[in-house]
Amino acid sequence: MSDELNIEGVARDIELLYSSSNALVIHELQERLQTYQKSEIGYQLGFKLLENSNKNVKYFGALTITVFLNTHDSSVIFENCFNQVLGVLIELSTTDFTGNLFIIKKLISNLSLLYIMNSEVANFDPVFRLLSAISGSKDTAMSTMISQLQDEKQLELLLLFLLILAEDIIKLPTQSPKLHTLIHNTVFKYCSVLFEYLYNNLPSISTRIILLSLDCLSSWVVYISVAETNSEERYNDDVQVFLQYLLKQLDIETNINNMEILNKSFTLFTEIIDNVPRILSPLRSTIFDILFGKNKFGTRYTKLICTSQEFRETYSLEIENYVNLVISYLGLNLVLITRNINDINVVNIIQMTMALSSIPGIPTEDENVSEQFIVFWEDFTETYIDDAEEMKPQFTADQDQANFIAKRNEILLEVSRIFFKKVLYYPAATKEFRSYRNSVAELFGSLYSLMGVSLYSSICDLICFNLDQQDRTTETFQNLEAGLYLIYKITSDIYFHDDHEEDDFGKVTLTPLINEMFNKHLVSVVEGAPEFVTKQLQITLLNVMSVLPFFYRNEVGSQHLPATFNFLFNIILNGANETISLIASRTVYKICQDSEEKLIPFLPNLELILLEMLKNPNIDDTIRERMTHSYISIARATKNPVDWGNRVHGVLMEIESCYSSLNEELEAYAVSLISCISEMSNASLLPEDVEDYLTLEQLNIHKAYWIEDPLEIRSKVLKNLKLFSLETNMLSRNSIVTEKCCNVLKYGFREELPGPFTFSVDIVFEYLVAKVQNCNTQSIPIIHGLLETIIITSFKTINPDATEILLNSIFIEIYSTIVSDVDLVKSSLDLFTTILEKRPALLLQTPFFSDTIIPFAIQPLYLHEIFVVKSVTKFWNTAITLKKGNSNDHQQIKDIINSSIQNTTIGVLLIEALLSGFVSAPRSAIEYYFPLFRTLIARMPLEVKNWIRHVLLNSSMGKAPLDSKESETFLNKLLLTRGQRQANDVLRDYWLQVNKLTNFIKYI
Repeated sequence: MSDELNIEGVARDIELLYSSSNALVIHELQERLQTYQKSEIGYQLGFKLLENSNKNVKYFGALTITVFLNTHDSSVIFENCFNQVLGVLIELSTTDFTGNLFIIKKLISNLSLLYIMNSEVANFDPVFRLLSAISGSKDTAMSTMISQLQDEKQLELLLLFLLILAEDIIKLPTQSPKLHTLIHNTVFKYCSVLFEYLYNNLPSISTRIILLSLDCLSSWVVYISVAETNSEERYNDDVQVFLQYLLKQLDIETNINNMEILNKSFTLFTEIIDNVPRILSPLRSTIFDILFGKNKFGTRYTKLICTSQEFRETYSLEIENYVNLVISYLGLNLVLITRNINDINVVNIIQMTMALSSIPGIPTEDENVSEQFIVFWEDFTETYIDDAEEMKPQFTADQDQANFIAKRNEILLEVSRIFFKKVLYYPAATKEFRSYRNSVAELFGSLYSLMGVSLYSSICDLICFNLDQQDRTTETFQNLEAGLYLIYKITSDIYFHDDHEEDDFGKVTLTPLINEMFNKHLVSVVEGAPEFVTKQLQITLLNVMSVLPFFYRNEVGSQHLPATFNFLFNIILNGANETISLIASRTVYKICQDSEEKLIPFLPNLELILLEMLKNPNIDDTIRERMTHSYISIARATKNPVDWGNRVHGVLMEIESCYSSLNEELEAYAVSLISCISEMSNASLLPEDVEDYLTLEQLNIHKAYWIEDPLEIRSKVLKNLKLFSLETNMLSRNSIVTEKCCNVLKYGFREELPGPFTFSVDIVFEYLVAKVQNCNTQSIPIIHGLLETIIITSFKTINPDATEILLNSIFIEIYSTIVSDVDLVKSSLDLFTTILEKRPALLLQTPFFSDTIIPFAIQPLYLHEIFVVKSVTKFWNTAITLKKGNSNDHQQIKDIINSSIQNTTIGVLLIEALLSGFVSAPRSAIEYYFPLFRTLIARMPLEVKNWIRHVLLNSSMGKAPLDSKESETFLNKLLLTRGQRQANDVLRDYWLQVNKLTNFIKYI
């Protein structure tokens, strides 16, 4: 061995590997040493290195044996190797056990690896071998061998082997049922005997061994779960000794010296609940007694947590793990607990969980326990909802059920009181606390689902109580804010689905409760709150207002709109806090969406506010835009076109007057102004069921007014669009401006009736022709999108000549720009596809369809951006099928595809691009090509056959191109499918074949 390799040189390399900080040197050494490890001499090298005096070299020797075993067949040498490794392990454990422990663990891992790899060899008991070697005993009785271990080092070696073996089996990529049976019948028996020994001798066992035994037990708990999942093995009574040993750790005095043991015990217990809860059933009463019995471990530990802040601060991790254990075990028995809330033992359990939930201090800062209990109480509540039908048979009389529900609600009301106190907001609240509040709000949502209006009413009563206080303290305002916060969250949850039945429920049931709060001068109390609580209180009230559509829409709630709007506008106009102002504008926007008609009296005030906002560049852009939308939507709700028109006209004139003051520094303000016109257009949309929205008389007046358009509002709109998007370089090259202008024009095409923002197709086309000559690249897809909308809504009336002129402008004249940008390629293809879907002649009759668009649509098939592939394959599918085309249209497409170009045909070029793109596409993308292949095969089978044959014979497709015989086989299989779904499988197999890959699905 030494002749073949210089051991001392290798040792020096290893020492340098561990000491060097030079990345290049380390990489070179790793490469060289790994070559040794994986070679045929790796086995001998490993043992030679274990003889070295340097511990790092020794460890590398153990590692070398691991690498060798993983890269070579060990079936011949495994028994000899096991004994050799065991010999080295014993020697290292008797010289410097602690210093050599990291090497010993790696050697034990080698023993584990050898056993797992060769577990099917008969009469090989690794634990017996290990025990015989470390104890020197010749006895074959397990209990005797274990009891004869001379010192704790020997016990530690046994525990380490059992721990590492379990962990190594868990990590196996493939689980063998035979191995699990073997482990259960042999190795596990040693575990049982060992833990029985530890249980009986616990007073004399050191903390170090107890901690290691708990780690070992943890590994076996996970292993048992894995074994039961992957085999027919079942662990039942034979694991009870484990549980007895674990429970004994919780039956000791709680003191500082035992904290580490307790912490591991908590974690282990929770792992059992999570992995194999079934094995706990025989000890249910014992466990309940230990955790929840009077003066037993759980109650003593809980008392420490609840009464000692110092204890909580010192042992936060231990407490967290203990609480996880309690919650996990209660969760395991939740149905039993919720059905027996009158049982004295369950009462004690609930009192204990409430005590833990109500630990003093600010959540997430002073304590974390209450946060852990939020999910428990949610599950507790949800169990009553999910288990309602199953619980009914347990009641023998209606009074029994009523008493039970009263007790249940008493518990849940107390829970709500506990967590109400926990969500009291405080200055400089952290992100974690805000997240905590949101979790508590979800708990209250669950409580409301079960308790209904009684909970909602309780919170409203508490809010009213605090509103009634004359001398309001910080606590008063905290209680007020917390109550409003929970009302906001519960209400938003109720109306999440925007259900009309819920709206009726709100009107009848919730409106009186909310009305009472407003009658108690809620708004003025919040407005008069001290500065240090104002911000959060205002935010919460704004959020509450934003979820009260049912309230402001009815006669009772609408009385409070003046106070509400004064509050909102004072915040918006004051602008002292940008965040609050934005929330206020959003609230106005939401109220306007749901209560437009109730807000008509506020139009004069709104007008004054909005006109000032339009003039003032310092107003937040989002607020200005939201207010514009709100104002115009209320104006539309008057159903009086004269008044509506006057208000639209006034806003447009104000925006136009602002244009003259714009400069580069005000670009964002300028964009906001044009966005306001877009909001006006959107807000002017009539409801879909316009016949239900307007009476016949209103409908006729509406039509007559907007056909005449006496104030020439549409002209003013166009003037503003041109001013902002065509006449200033700063704005004409801004894609957001383009988008907003196109939106203004787009919204009108959804309307059946004329209105302030409905324009003829010719006018829009004229604008787009001008716009495409004065825009940036990012604006082109937006222009394409607007034309798509027009095609979809107005394809029957569009003038072909006007369409040709526009297509020439937005495609032909900027062709070089389009082909250089994949986003423009996609938007062009999508536009062409839409035209072919709706009215093919608009595109087919243009002079540039066959000469420019068809060649253009071939090249994207070579690209691999999925969004482009989807668009180009859809274009070709649409062009070939042409569902709305006549016979002439179909013949024209067929003639184009068969036409000659560059000494070949369009069809060949199409197939060549399709096959090339398909073959070189990533596996995840090949399905996007299938539909086009199938369409071509179904529609043009004879032509496609010749085209594919030509391409396969004249091009090298993939890493392993098909020869002529393989090509014919593939082609025949493909054509036999007639374009049906089976073609997908043929194409997938072809892709795998030419890319030298395997279809693993066939082998499953």
